[in-house]
Amino acid sequence: MLRAIVRRGPDGEGQWQSPDGNCWLGHRRLAIIDLATGQQPMSNEDGSVWTVFNGEIYNYRTLRAELIRCGHRFHTSSDTEVLVHGYEQWGGAGLAERLQGIFAFAIYDRRNRRLYLARDHLGVKPLYWWTDGDVLLFGSEIKSLLPYPGLRARKVNMAGVAQFLVCRYVSRPHTMFEGIHKLPEGTWMEVDVGQAAAPQPRVYWDVRYQPTAALSFDDAKEQLDGLLKRTIQMQLMSDVPLGAQLSGGVDSSVIVAMMDILRRESGVTEPIKTFSVGFDVERFSELRYARMIAERYGTEHEEIRVGYKDFIDAFPLLCWIYDEPIGEPPAIPTYFMCKKAKEKVTVMLCGEGADEQFGGYSKYAFDQYSRYIDWLPARARRSLLRGAGATLPFSARRLRSIFEILALSDRASRFTSWYGAFDTAIQAQLLNADLREAIGNRFLTEIASDVIGNCDSNHPLDQFMYCDIHTRLVDDLLVKSDRMSMGASIEARVPFLDHHVVEFAARLPRRYKVNGLRTKILLKSLAERYAPRELIYRRKVGFTVPLSDWFVGPLRSYVRDVLLSDRCLARGYWRPEVLIATVNNHLDRKVDREQGIWVLLALELWHRLYVDNDGAESAIERVKEDMQRSLLRAAA
Repeated sequence: MLRAIVRRGPDGEGQWQSPDGNCWLGHRRLAIIDLATGQQPMSNEDGSVWTVFNGEIYNYRTLRAELIRCGHRFHTSSDTEVLVHGYEQWGGAGLAERLQGIFAFAIYDRRNRRLYLARDHLGVKPLYWWTDGDVLLFGSEIKSLLPYPGLRARKVNMAGVAQFLVCRYVSRPHTMFEGIHKLPEGTWMEVDVGQAAAPQPRVYWDVRYQPTAALSFDDAKEQLDGLLKRTIQMQLMSDVPLGAQLSGGVDSSVIVAMMDILRRESGVTEPIKTFSVGFDVERFSELRYARMIAERYGTEHEEIRVGYKDFIDAFPLLCWIYDEPIGEPPAIPTYFMCKKAKEKVTVMLCGEGADEQFGGYSKYAFDQYSRYIDWLPARARRSLLRGAGATLPFSARRLRSIFEILALSDRASRFTSWYGAFDTAIQAQLLNADLREAIGNRFLTEIASDVIGNCDSNHPLDQFMYCDIHTRLVDDLLVKSDRMSMGASIEARVPFLDHHVVEFAARLPRRYKVNGLRTKILLKSLAERYAPRELIYRRKVGFTVPLSDWFVGPLRSYVRDVLLSDRCLARGYWRPEVLIATVNNHLDRKVDREQGIWVLLALELWHRLYVDNDGAESAIERVKEDMQRSLLRAAA
């Protein structure tokens, strides 16, 4: 189990087993705080409470001082020790509620023979678990559970496959494997050694939308400025070199600017180390915007360029690191950036999560116009908008997607389809009947609708952002950030996802976020203090990979060989004739399905690693050799 996650913690290993044999804890360490005495597993003074922990507790010094006043004695300077004494003082739920940071931890109480598992407020750090009613396993990655003999005959979760093909992620608590669960964000779970009943996660925190109408725009901007600076100041905590991911967008630019200001105020003159990644297709690179910020703040800046060959050579390795199919193509260049950054730093701050809090996506603006066509009957709405979208050329993929999604009258279906891989029309054609049923019943009914129903607001914008936080953000974007950074032994910190920042954003008047086609209004206004207007108000591109160019160009043979192979066509997930037509229509530039082609490739590589093979690291070379032989046969 520990060998499978060496990349998460290359600096040390620790194990502990309870005297009665009921509990085994293992830990791989990425040393960041208290390098000398922060080894895990760690216990309290008498060894009655033990913990293993991944992440950082930013307010641990405040909690430590409070616990000392309560009579607790500390033997290290690490944030980990706060967990064992905090559990003694406040219990499992009370401890989780007080923490400010990114964390997944387990605490074993020897006296009561109970295990407590908890995950941070927004789900930045992952935690997976599995039980057969007799044994319970947990870990930071799925691959760390798979060596257990009871999981050698693991089964693929068909509903997870269906959801991934549509949405590019699998919603918690589900995974791609039957019986393996994700502990949801903002929850904790208690496991009683003496009971066979499956444990149930309990919520300790959730975001609530209560906009403050009386808050002026200028006051909101000042409050946000101060809050972000305090948050970033806490996240500069590190005993090892620290840097920043600089994408050239608003969010990472604000973070780098504030880092520079705060460091200079504290007397640090050494420049910030910043890292950016771009592509060999120039129009997809935003390196020049990142360079603007690097030059403005005098950072020690490095640029990493990724080409199609880098991309595809690393694909099998990164599919293995990921555990589940890679839903986000930017995961691969993110890994290259983190790998390069590891030569100089161990911690990086990044801008993930700002769009979901401050209304940064264009989909939030476009979705407002749904209300103008809600009067249309569902069938007429679908026919009208899909018909309009079908007339658009290959190059108009973005506009066609807007038409196809606005054709959906059901709010849950629409919210979860904006960044989907396949629109609902092709889903019905491509997927077999069982998968279509799984999509409808398992995902839209059981997951998306339930998530929206938990939101305390009836306003569509609040519900949309809430849905994103509890689906795509936690199960897709944060998985990408965690796997690719930790896969390179880098800890990624996310100031915009501090739960105090999230709570502040939720209380903002909606017009400070989205108004007409204007998005992220307040944060962009604040950014004017720190970045050029040219950078702030340009058309949002995002971290986009030139997949279409590569798929119809240098990777054309690769796509055909993988997706139209007998092995792939026989998976039983889709109708082979429709899959063949979908691939050929893209390669012949008739219909741009780049995201669909991507998820099909990611699913097939995952299948070859974790289903056709045993999922061990050695499977990477076997898959690469098999694919190389296949490509050579195709070339011949």
